[in-house]
Amino acid sequence: MLILSQAAWSPRAAADLDKLVGAAKREATRQAMAPVTDLLLLLPHSPASKAAMKEADAMAAIAKIARTHGVFLAGSAVLQAEGAAAPQSLGFLVSATGDVLLRTEKISPDLIEGFSDTTSAFGKPAEFPVAKLPFAQVGILVGEDISYAQFARSLAWHGAEIILNPCIERTDANFEMRGLARFGRAGENCAYIAAASPLTMDDDGQTVHLPVATAFYHWERQEVRALGTETFVIPDVDMEALRRARATPQKSLPAILRADVYGRGYKKVAASVNAAPTSRQGWLDFAAQQIAKEKQAVGPQRQTYEEQYDVLVIQSVPRLIPLGANNAREIMHRNLDEGLELAGSRAAVPSMRLVVFPEFWLTGPGGIGGVQRTVQDLERVAITYPDPIFDRIGAFAQRYNVYVAFQNFEVHPKLPGRVFNSAFLVSDKGDLIHTYRKNQCADVWGFLPDTTPGSILDKYLDAFGYEALFPVADTPIGRLANMICFDNMHPEVAYGLRRAGAEVILHSSSEPHGGDGRRAWDNARRLRAYENGCYMLSAIDGGEYTSVDADTMTYFRRGHSRLVNFDGMLQGTVDGPGPVVFRGHVDLAALRRARGNPRTNLALWNDPAIYAAQYRADIGFPSNGWAGDPYENPYLGASKLREVIATYLKNGIYVPPATAMGADRYRTSDQV
Repeated sequence: MLILSQAAWSPRAAADLDKLVGAAKREATRQAMAPVTDLLLLLPHSPASKAAMKEADAMAAIAKIARTHGVFLAGSAVLQAEGAAAPQSLGFLVSATGDVLLRTEKISPDLIEGFSDTTSAFGKPAEFPVAKLPFAQVGILVGEDISYAQFARSLAWHGAEIILNPCIERTDANFEMRGLARFGRAGENCAYIAAASPLTMDDDGQTVHLPVATAFYHWERQEVRALGTETFVIPDVDMEALRRARATPQKSLPAILRADVYGRGYKKVAASVNAAPTSRQGWLDFAAQQIAKEKQAVGPQRQTYEEQYDVLVIQSVPRLIPLGANNAREIMHRNLDEGLELAGSRAAVPSMRLVVFPEFWLTGPGGIGGVQRTVQDLERVAITYPDPIFDRIGAFAQRYNVYVAFQNFEVHPKLPGRVFNSAFLVSDKGDLIHTYRKNQCADVWGFLPDTTPGSILDKYLDAFGYEALFPVADTPIGRLANMICFDNMHPEVAYGLRRAGAEVILHSSSEPHGGDGRRAWDNARRLRAYENGCYMLSAIDGGEYTSVDADTMTYFRRGHSRLVNFDGMLQGTVDGPGPVVFRGHVDLAALRRARGNPRTNLALWNDPAIYAAQYRADIGFPSNGWAGDPYENPYLGASKLREVIATYLKNGIYVPPATAMGADRYRTSDQV
């Protein structure tokens, strides 16, 4: 059983902690349907109200209490470690016999508190340890560390099923987004996230009241959260449900992620820093250096740029191309006509400077109809620059003086036989200024026979270079980058674009109606914006005509296109499916101001040196898995993905579910 506590505590007040643990044990006994043999109590973070206690003394007191009551105790506190230059926040997990199972140093600085006179593990490689308890595999991320996707990902790759997040929250502009980050970490890793924050703290004798933030997050469903001043929150932890989900190819995101693709880049830029600062002033000085370093990395700002402008997100309804149709190009141009006409109804607004079209707007969902598409099917609807489609979109861009982002399948002469799911950016002069090729796609399930760069990674890098994985265009309307559909659920993609300088991410997507997972997808859009300090413009198709000449549309595609500000706050959402021209606004001056604040510029503290070693070639979905015959799809039946999951189960990264999964019944014929 897991219990989360909202009660403030201190390692100096051992008697009070003993009473709290005793109360938790009695509450567990009352709530349980059987004798409680394994109880884990998560305590919130305990700040130091005066001189920090020595770590050895504090842990001895905590271990004694755990042993006395026979419970697992976890939490974090500001402690003075032996030999450390300053106190630091340390996460801990102590067994029911008093053994210290986990000791986790906080990595990020104390951003919520405006920095403090503590040090941290920032800048040095982290080990991300996980403890295997009788009922779950558990890891710890202290405080703001939960906001960093790569930290949680590393714990998942070490086997974490529950990630504990002892923290101390404040009501500020980012309070809501930090909660969404916890839910995001659960969804990205198919894991549970348990957060515990105190309701009060002592500030030099004054009791300060804090917001309610204690909650238990499911990877898809609504969290169980504290509703008031209750001392304990008791969630229902269904480990078998989690283990079944992880063993299912459709939900196993830690196995789907192409770790090697991102790891190669992380290793290129990872560099150790000097020891982390040990005082608030030291952190402030270091933050100024980090801001200057980031500006230098992306290059100087343009001398002339447009600080504010309007954007159009187009939610179109395309006509499907039947499998075997001999007029695919004709249908694509009809979709192009209708899409440009829809956008043209508002593009003439003088302040309009950017138009974003959804995924599959020219071809219909999946590119071409049919149960099992082939590479040859996709080749029939793929384009290569130059092409009449580029000419027509370029003419539209020139006519309305706008930049245009759009998606289509692409073939390139450097890699014959390969069909990429690509997004393009056309300038207001009508020129193609960059091409992004989707990194995370439905190819892993065998659904869609397109080539992702990771499937032929060595060949791709030889042809285009690593920078082509995360292209960013430096334009008078900001640094613009494309991203496609499923990339949204993999935070490494948006972070790669941010590292390359992106300020506005143009997200072309195609998303059907669905139950499980929908909340996580919509949350991820806001989270990508918040984590990276980028606008997120998400254009989603709003239905389809099932035949070329149909008069009525279906609403299998859900629409709900979204505009998300750089702080993760929603600017607006289309109310439903159907064709919509959605107008929004970009304020680059406000974005750049926010990036100058080291407390809100989270990417400033996302240092690959911390986790680069975790993104190995032997973890996640393998690179170069389709380096052979481009017309022989090796991913059918999710075969490669199943191999990764089997390896995870064998190596203890995943725990096998007690019941059989019925893997042979997993279908690969669903249209994406």
